[in-house]
Amino acid sequence: MSQPADRPAPPISAEMREHAKQNPHSWLYIADPGYAEGGEDVPPEGIVGAYRIGADGEIDEDFQFNDRYRPSELTANQQEPTNELERVLARIAAGQLPESELPGAVLDAEVLLYTPSAEDTMIYTAEMSDGSRLVPACTSTSRVPADWPGFRRVPGQVLPELLDGLDLGLNLHDAIQAVIPNSVLVQAAAQRD
Repeated sequence: MSQPADRPAPPISAEMREHAKQNPHSWLYIADPGYAEGGEDVPPEGIVGAYRIGADGEIDEDFQFNDRYRPSELTANQQEPTNELERVLARIAAGQLPESELPGAVLDAEVLLYTPSAEDTMIYTAEMSDGSRLVPACTSTSRVPADWPGFRRVPGQVLPELLDGLDLGLNLHDAIQAVIPNSVLVQAAAQRD
């Protein structure tokens, strides 16, 4: 493993620090989300690199990049943020903002909901692997999957009521994605009133 100058080290989150405290004198491996999404073992080329954890449970911030790492299709096709909601999502993913910033950013934004046509006003849901259902949405037209037949634009502030208790899934085909429980959106909207 080495340290290429052209790539920044992955941010260290509070969860990573907590894991380190519980696993002193070991390594904290960072997997590419494209390899890890299937729940199977990540192959060696799917490991971005690792942080050394000292005997005191503290992370050595000198990240060791894996020379054999090959970005997954999901990561290689990661796009730059095109609006404020995408910037907030990216900063949360990088550990620069807390997840609590996301509901407000969604309420302030416009999202694109899946529909067979732009005129369709029904709410369409997707079934997740655990059997739960949510409403798929995208944060910009560049994030709309090619297999979506259409979408409609919806102001974020109407989502708590419009979703009728269903959770919101943002950019579920992207490297940076989020599922926001409807109750969290309702609570964030109520705090604004």
